[in-house]
Amino acid sequence: MIPYTTTSAWGFFRWRGSVAPRALKWAAPCALLAVIYHKLLNTWTSWGSWLDEPSVHETTAWTLFTSILGFLIVFRAQLSYGRYWEGITLVEQACGVWLNGCSNLIAFCSQDPEKRDAVEKFQYTLSRLMSLMVCYSMCDISSLDRSRFPHLELEGLDPASMEYLDSVSARQNVALQWVQRLVVESSRSGAIDIAPPILSRVFQELSIGYVHFIDANKITTVPFPFEFAQMVWMMLVFFSTGPVPAMCAVGMTIYKSAGYAFVITFVFWAVHYIAVEIESPFGDDPNDLPLDEVNLRFNRILLGLLDKRAQNTPGVRDKVDISTRLMRSNNNIRSSLAVGMDRCDDSPSPRTSGASVSGAGTTHARIS
Repeated sequence: MIPYTTTSAWGFFRWRGSVAPRALKWAAPCALLAVIYHKLLNTWTSWGSWLDEPSVHETTAWTLFTSILGFLIVFRAQLSYGRYWEGITLVEQACGVWLNGCSNLIAFCSQDPEKRDAVEKFQYTLSRLMSLMVCYSMCDISSLDRSRFPHLELEGLDPASMEYLDSVSARQNVALQWVQRLVVESSRSGAIDIAPPILSRVFQELSIGYVHFIDANKITTVPFPFEFAQMVWMMLVFFSTGPVPAMCAVGMTIYKSAGYAFVITFVFWAVHYIAVEIESPFGDDPNDLPLDEVNLRFNRILLGLLDKRAQNTPGVRDKVDISTRLMRSNNNIRSSLAVGMDRCDDSPSPRTSGASVSGAGTTHARIS
C-alpha cells in the first residue's frame, strides 16, 4: 500500500502504483486513430459519407452503449473496493480478537509464587503459538513468501513438534488446536486462575479470529467472475478502437479529435484498471494491503504483553491527591507525576488505601 498525503499535490505525481501507464497504452492509440479517421474524413468522400454527422438513432445507440459500459465499470470498481476494504477489516479484526484473547489469558494467570514457573512456561508457549498462528494465517491468505511474515523465536519449543507443524498443510489449524489445548491444560494445572465460564470467552475469541481469516481467504480463492470481467474488457476494446475515435473525428478539428479521444479512453481504462488492481488485495503489488506490517505489529504488541511491567497494575503512593484534574497533554505524564508529588508533599494525607509494586521486570524476546 502506498502512503500519501493530501496536503501536497506533488505526492500524486508518481508512476509507482499508478494505473496511468496502463491506461496510456490504450488512450494514445485511440487518439492516433482519431487523427487517422479525421484525415480520412477530409480526404476521401467515401469515408466522409460513412463518417457523416450522426443521426438521432446513432446518437441514441452511442449514448446507450456508453451508459451501459460506464455502469459496468463503476459497478466493478465498487465491488473491488468492497473486497479491498473487507480484506483489511477482516485481518485487523482477527488480529484484534486474538490479541485480546492473549491479553485475557495473561491477565488470568495465577499470582501464586509456587505457580511462577508454570505461568512463565505458559506465557512463553502461548506467545510463540499465537505468533505462529498469525504468521501461517497471513501466508494462507496471501501470495507473499513466508519470509515476509516473521514470528517470535522458537528456541524453547519441542523441535519434533515444529517439524510436524512444517510438514502439514493446514498449519494455522494445528497451531490453533495447540493454543486451545494449552489453555485447557494450564487451567487444570492451576497456571490459569479464573472461573471456567469466564475462560470460555477466550475460546470464543480464538474461534472468531479464525473465522475472520477464513472469510478473508475467500477473497484470495474466489476471483472476480470471469464472464463479467471478459464482457467489460471486450466492450472497452470495442469502445476504444471504434466508436470513440470515429465520433471524435466528426465535426471537430484534428487537435480536438485527438484530445477528446485521448481523455475519454484514458478515463474509462483508468477506472477499469483501478478495479483490477484492488480486487485482489493480498498480493505483492504496490497497492496491495500491508499484511507484513500488520503481522509485525501483532508480534510487537505480543512482546509488550509479555513485559512484566505490563502485567502488574500501577501502584499508588501513600499520599495521593484525590481531586480530579484533566491533563492538558498525554506527553506530560512525567511532569504531571512530578507536580503531583510536590502537591502531595505540601498537603495533608487523605484517607486512601495505598499499594506498591515491586519486583517488576522485563521479558525480552526476538522476532525471527
